[in-house]
Amino acid sequence: MNHILDVLITDLRHCIGQLGRDGGMNSPSIYDTAQVLRLAPPPGMVWPALEWLALQQHADGGWGDPAIPRARDISTLAAILALHTHGTRAIEQRAIHAGMAFLRRQIAHWSHLTDDLPVGVELLLPQLLNEADHAGLKLARAPYTALIELGQRRRHMIAAQQWPAGTPPVHSWEAWGSTPLPELIDGSGGVGHSSAATAAWLRAAEGRPDLAVYAAGARSYLDRAAAATTIGLPGVVPGVWPLNWFELVFGLYALCAAGLLGHPQLRDVLAPQLDALRRALAPHGIGFSDFFVPDGDDTAATLAILHSAGHPVSAAPLRHFAHGDHFCAFPGELQPSLSVVAHAAHALRLLGEPAEPAYRYLLRRQQSDGRWLGDKWQSSWLYTTSQVIIALPYQPYCAPIDRAVDELVSYQSPDGGWGDYHGPTTEETAYGVLALRHLRRHSALHEEARLALGAAEHWMLDHYRPFRQAAPQLWLDKDAYRPQRIVRMIELVATLPEPLA
Repeated sequence: MNHILDVLITDLRHCIGQLGRDGGMNSPSIYDTAQVLRLAPPPGMVWPALEWLALQQHADGGWGDPAIPRARDISTLAAILALHTHGTRAIEQRAIHAGMAFLRRQIAHWSHLTDDLPVGVELLLPQLLNEADHAGLKLARAPYTALIELGQRRRHMIAAQQWPAGTPPVHSWEAWGSTPLPELIDGSGGVGHSSAATAAWLRAAEGRPDLAVYAAGARSYLDRAAAATTIGLPGVVPGVWPLNWFELVFGLYALCAAGLLGHPQLRDVLAPQLDALRRALAPHGIGFSDFFVPDGDDTAATLAILHSAGHPVSAAPLRHFAHGDHFCAFPGELQPSLSVVAHAAHALRLLGEPAEPAYRYLLRRQQSDGRWLGDKWQSSWLYTTSQVIIALPYQPYCAPIDRAVDELVSYQSPDGGWGDYHGPTTEETAYGVLALRHLRRHSALHEEARLALGAAEHWMLDHYRPFRQAAPQLWLDKDAYRPQRIVRMIELVATLPEPLA
């Protein structure tokens, strides 16, 4: 056991030191890669990325993870349009035909709208439908009526004011913008921290010598964003980048939730990261990079981390994101997020601040079976449920927490792991472990749950691998993604045996 502990601590120390480096790491995005290939392809280098894109198609004809049905439409339609733009072979035509058939089978998912819609889908999918029409790839509009109406509401809100660089609407600029203003370029060199928005800006800036310097910077942004995927193919890009503070915050939040910020073997590598986070926290909060506006999620988690690490902080930055009985990631959101409210409630509880409205909001959102699900930033109910369990004080909320724990135990695989569509995964099992360990540390875990936790801890040790493995993408932006370093931190923290931690 001492040997595996040494290995885990070494792995964890390395990962902590890497958090936030080079703008952060992110998985490649099917949607953004397709948009880059359509709008601003790497000069002379289309085919490697196009081949990569074609290989992501599933047997059912769609692109994107089948576990997240509503996150597949924009990926699929964007991929179809990219293949239509560049592909002339029979194999591409067959892929397009299969993709169109898939989209027609998807229409039932759009009959009603929920809070877990992918980011900007109300803007992006109607725009892609229009572009498909122009390409002669027609799809019926009626099934998307509710989404189109929501998108029109969003467009009216966007049109009501000017949006500077680094604000949420600019992240989806490709769906509503047309004039390539240099003011849209942020300090990263891109537009909205989005490869797709940057590619659309570059297309709009073609033939504008007055924008040549900005265009060169935007091209450089796409190259650096592609490097962040570690795929090594020009044009294969992530959906959001840079995300250095997001990566650091939620990597350290795993340590915070596990009570490991004071671990003696981690203190020296944690100290500079905590100092950097403390300096980055501004009176209005912190964003996911230096060049994007603050958001409620990163701000809440940062306050929880710094307070738990012994740094004096105030709840004032978080109050900017209060919205009635809950908290939002960004002002003006049309769909709230359970995980954002949970992180805010957790931070307020740690700071000794009143959080009862947020608690009540979370309790109202609990499902009849005890779970919390339907989050806009993460597709796994295990993530959402674990974050709420960690956020709520056991007293006086023992009954709803116990219901959640009972359901968590009932969903455990016989081998000790947890997972939904894909079967047990290290990431989802880690969420179960962290939630149950939190309750065990507070003497609030019944015997059946203790046994379940023990089985899950053994499962995590059995499935530990010192190098990255292929894994599902459970996090949500415009399409599904996997912030590799964050997930690695979560998995390592849950694998480290707690009694010896």
